[in-house]
Amino acid sequence: MPSLVLIPGLLSDEFVWQHQINYLQHHANIMVANLSGASTPNEMIDAVLSEAPGHFALAGHSMGGWIALEIMRYHAHRVTKLLLANTTALLDSPQKAASRNNMLKMAYENNEDAIVDLLLQAFLFQKQFSPAVKAMFKRNMKNFINQEKAMLQREDCVPILNRIQCPTLIIHANQDAVFDISDSMLMHAQIAGSRIAKIDNCGHMSPIEAADEVIRLMNQWLDE
Repeated sequence: MPSLVLIPGLLSDEFVWQHQINYLQHHANIMVANLSGASTPNEMIDAVLSEAPGHFALAGHSMGGWIALEIMRYHAHRVTKLLLANTTALLDSPQKAASRNNMLKMAYENNEDAIVDLLLQAFLFQKQFSPAVKAMFKRNMKNFINQEKAMLQREDCVPILNRIQCPTLIIHANQDAVFDISDSMLMHAQIAGSRIAKIDNCGHMSPIEAADEVIRLMNQWLDE
C-alpha cells in the first residue's frame, strides 16, 4: 500500500482527518503529523519529515497545506502526490496579518474562549459541527501561540508552484470564509497538470463538513 502523510491545520489534530482515515486506512499506510511541539516553520517541517517514510503522498489542510508547500520547496523528491485543501500559497494580506496579531494579543491575555469563538465563526459553514470542532480547538489551544507565530514567519510559496511536478489535487470549498477561490485558482494555474475540485455547501473545514466528498476525491487522487 502507498504511504500517506496527513497534515492538520491550525488548532487541529487527527480528528480533522478522522473520516478520511477510517476509510483510507484500507488503501494506504497513514501517518498524521504531530505539530504540537513546533514553534517555527522549520520545526513544523522537521516534525513531519522526521516521522514520515522515505516517499509518501502528502495532504495538507489549511495551515497544513502551507506546510506541505514548504516541504515541496525543500524535499519535493520525497513526495509522490500532493493534495492542498482549503489553503493558499500567498503570504497574509495586511488585514490577515493584523487579525493574527490581534488574536495573539488575545492569547497572551488568556482570552482563549473568545479566540475559539472567532475561529468557529470563520471556519465553519455547517454549524452543526461546531461542538466537535470547538472541542478540538480547545484541546489544542496550548499550540495556538506557536502556530500563529510560525504562520507570521512563513515565506511566500508562490515562486515554488511552477516547480511542483507530482500529481496535485487542490480542494476549494465554495463557502470558505478564510481563503477565496482566487487562492486555489492561483495554485491551479501555476502547478502544471494539477486538478481543482470545488465543494458546495461547505466552509473551511472541508474534511469534516464534506467528509464523504473529500474521501471520494482523495481515493481518486490516490488511485491516479
